[in-house]
Amino acid sequence: MSIAGKLLVIDDSEMVLERVKSRLQRESYEVATTSQPVGAARHLLLCDLVILDFHMPGMNGGEVLRSLKMLGASSGASPLYFLYTSDKALSRGYRELGFDGTLINKGDDESLVQQVAVALRLAKLRKKTQKG
Repeated sequence: MSIAGKLLVIDDSEMVLERVKSRLQRESYEVATTSQPVGAARHLLLCDLVILDFHMPGMNGGEVLRSLKMLGASSGASPLYFLYTSDKALSRGYRELGFDGTLINKGDDESLVQQVAVALRLAKLRKKTQKG
């Protein structure tokens, strides 16, 4: 079985991380998770999509995103960055925050699987256009 895509999930809840990782791995995704945004950049070169919680202690998702994008650009990494939230107001403002997209209905794993599939198709199309 081939890998459907490589994902990095950042969330302050270990329970959310375990649940999301388990569900996405059943769909043949390679999933790295962390509750510590500091140091997460080491995964950027190896992933297609970064799924990022916004409400975290210490740093919000926008601050983590800016840091990851800066570190990713300096290393040549170009994953897509998606906000993961159930906050509809926050979700509508994803672009202004710097995210490439948003995954809504946080906590609904089946919805997440469907949305990740679409996001990864976008990531693959983006990589093709960057190469070609």
